[in-house]
Amino acid sequence: WPTLNLLISIMGRTMGALGNLTFVLCIIIFIFAVMGMQLFGKNYTDNVDRFPDGDLPRWNFTDFMHSFMIVFRVLCGEWIESMWDCMLVGDVSCIPFFLATVVIGNLVVLNLFLALLLSNFGSSSLSAPTADNETNKIAEAFNRISRFSNWIKMNVANALKFFKTKLTSQIASVQPA
Repeated sequence: WPTLNLLISIMGRTMGALGNLTFVLCIIIFIFAVMGMQLFGKNYTDNVDRFPDGDLPRWNFTDFMHSFMIVFRVLCGEWIESMWDCMLVGDVSCIPFFLATVVIGNLVVLNLFLALLLSNFGSSSLSAPTADNETNKIAEAFNRISRFSNWIKMNVANALKFFKTKLTSQIASVQPA
């Protein structure tokens, strides 16, 4: 499977450059986590009574770890619930923050990843099989079919000869001499 081997080697070469992309992603998550903690962290502690049972939600901006997890959750696509909780304790200023996180985090990083992957695929020679190669495969297939039909003819002829000799010997043994 030479094509699969080529694909795996291309992905292996891409892994080295993905380290830089992972570093950029961590910086983006760090920046948005610190911004969220600074902008909305105090709102969660001051307005905790707005939540049911008076408890902080699991996803909040009160400390860096929770803020980091919210930004990671936003990058995974689960951002609506966290935005509603933020709007419950704050105001509509949560909307631009979450939208910026989605746009910058998802689109930029996704585009960087795809550009990196496609550039490595573009530099490799993934080409379709040539016409000569296909012609050779077709000729080989016809050769196999021809050999199989000859084998069948030979076996049928041998079986008929065997039955003929057996039948003539039985007829000769039955006829009186």
